Amino acid sequence: MGKIGRTEKTNIKILTPINIIGFILVMMAGWIDTVGVHIFLNENSSFLTGRAAKLGKYILNGETQKIRDILLIIIFFIVGACISTLITKKAGLIGGLLFTGIFIIITAFTTSVKGINVAFITIPMCMGGQNAATSLTAINRTTHLTGPATDIGINIAKGNWNLVVFWVLRWVGFFMGTIIAYKLIQIFKIKMIDFSYTLLIPGIIIILTGIIQKNIFDISLLEE
Repeated sequence: MGKIGRTEKTNIKILTPINIIGFILVMMAGWIDTVGVHIFLNENSSFLTGRAAKLGKYILNGETQKIRDILLIIIFFIVGACISTLITKKAGLIGGLLFTGIFIIITAFTTSVKGINVAFITIPMCMGGQNAATSLTAINRTTHLTGPATDIGINIAKGNWNLVVFWVLRWVGFFMGTIIAYKLIQIFKIKMIDFSYTLLIPGIIIILTGIIQKNIFDISLLEE
């Protein structure tokens, strides 16, 4: 775990700047991914392992439309990560988070253009962008849970409880984000409001998180 450095195994610290910012961002990722599931008709935007498995199935069955959808998610996740990395290296974490937040807000108003579901492009770009930006800092991954689950097990075995807390908070945050998103989607459906507008809140929160962390914590990039 060179990215987040060595931490003492005792004296557990929870409310650190890294944990706070990471918790907020992973909660927003859970929120965005949940809304994305509805927009994508059951396709997650950040869990690419599952998408790769589905891609194999769709190729075997010759399901052209679904192959295209999965490829769009994978390709634009990578594109978002690439763009965000370039921005973050020049402007710092705030740059990558502004990129993510702005694209999320744009998505809230333009999920479909001329019959094309642009969310297949924009949401994966946002998730790839956020994950790349935070991965360049001690915050580490903030959009998926497979790696963090592995890290929890590794650090329990090592007795490194600070890192256990670090990664457990990611799980808690992600699930909180999904719960909030599902609740809002239900409310929006009842009131007949387009549930894509639920993306406005995480978009704004991500932008504010970037600005606030810059002015209060100014989380630096890791040395290469």
